[in-house]
Amino acid sequence: MSGYQLAVGLEVHIQLKTKTKLFCGCLNDPFNAKPNTHICPVCYGLPGALPLLNRKAVEVTVELGQVLKGKITSPTFWARKNYFYPDLPKGYQISQSAAPLITEASLTIEGKVHRIQRIHLEEDAGKLMHEASQDYSLVNFNRAGVPLLELVTYPDFHSSASAKRFCQELQRIVRHLNLSDADMEKGQMRCEANISVSQASNLKSQKLGIKVEVKNINSFRAVEKAIEYEFRRQSELLDDIKEVVQETRTWDDVSGKTVSMRTKETSADYRYFPEPDLPWVRIELGGVRAHKLPEQQRQELDKVTGLHPNIAKVVVDRGLFDGVMAIYRHTQSKDKVAVFVTMAIHVQGFKDLTPDNQLKLIEARNAAGWTKDTMAEIVRRALSGESIDELIYSFGQQDDLGPVIKAVVESHQSAAADYRSGKENALHFLVGQVMAKTQGRANISRVRIELEKALKAKR
Repeated sequence: MSGYQLAVGLEVHIQLKTKTKLFCGCLNDPFNAKPNTHICPVCYGLPGALPLLNRKAVEVTVELGQVLKGKITSPTFWARKNYFYPDLPKGYQISQSAAPLITEASLTIEGKVHRIQRIHLEEDAGKLMHEASQDYSLVNFNRAGVPLLELVTYPDFHSSASAKRFCQELQRIVRHLNLSDADMEKGQMRCEANISVSQASNLKSQKLGIKVEVKNINSFRAVEKAIEYEFRRQSELLDDIKEVVQETRTWDDVSGKTVSMRTKETSADYRYFPEPDLPWVRIELGGVRAHKLPEQQRQELDKVTGLHPNIAKVVVDRGLFDGVMAIYRHTQSKDKVAVFVTMAIHVQGFKDLTPDNQLKLIEARNAAGWTKDTMAEIVRRALSGESIDELIYSFGQQDDLGPVIKAVVESHQSAAADYRSGKENALHFLVGQVMAKTQGRANISRVRIELEKALKAKR
């Protein structure tokens, strides 16, 4: 396959996290509600039901377009895209054709610029549910009408890895902007890949091969696997001097293959025409919210704190950038940054504390050697309104451990005997008993030392 060139363009659909659907007042809650409960005549497409555009959905789409340095189309309009799906009750989808909200945007990843042809806004369809044991399907219209952002790239990807990385970075961005949860398993983010294979000699002339669209790609791993499989399949057809058919195929994750669905439609097949029940929309641009995108945050973490790239990626993906930068500015300590990251990930509510209280707790934890459970209890009580200073003082009190250790050893003679006979694991058990009796307030390092002294003194 070394004589062939791969070209991939992506179509990514993202459900927006608005309160209501795109063209009606029904709740945008397709996953948690009982089937067919958030529906109305507009969702069903009943005669006489009129759509009303969701302003918020337009605003957040424009915000993404500005962040990605795109051109805003104003005025813009919506159109009817005509095709029949069982879960599309109107027989057409309200989408955009000639005037997408955003054009000519771009996303830069590690210095590589990926061109985005258009970003437009449309309504989602319902969801069909199939049971192998039944000879019929059920349909849930809760998803029908949910705001769906579609982003279309140019065919600039020449490897499956770069396409996968683009999808992952786009997910980070829409989560960072709080536009969508973009959970691929729930269908909140869906990817389609337009894949073509041509002779490598055509690279300079940019002559692409026949385009094959692959749908139903529901994970980043599947993005990579589907592209790799289709590259092999088309290359083998070209090797055998066979024709690559322009078609729509679906990705089968079980077999690891693409399967033909139907001959690929063209724009003419959709018979687009302006939606007569919606007016044209003029976009008035205000101030753009200042955003440091994930790529910029990772670069700043590397430049300022020198964090390892893998740790920086975790920090950004978990939304811990501001907290890490605040801790580092106050302490100039990578060790305290590491404690902050660990606590923020493993101790519920820690990242909800104020930066000052986070720093106080980190310093107290380093001094006292508190366990994760102790930290969790302090955080819980601090978030309930108790003073962090009083909590740290209370949990930091070092009572005389002698009576506690004596009581634990006397109550667990068998474990004490095991330790004296050389079974080191018995000490861990006894340490745990002391920590339980002190409600986690004792310094665990001191407990271990004092226990060892007490057990050796009894020999």
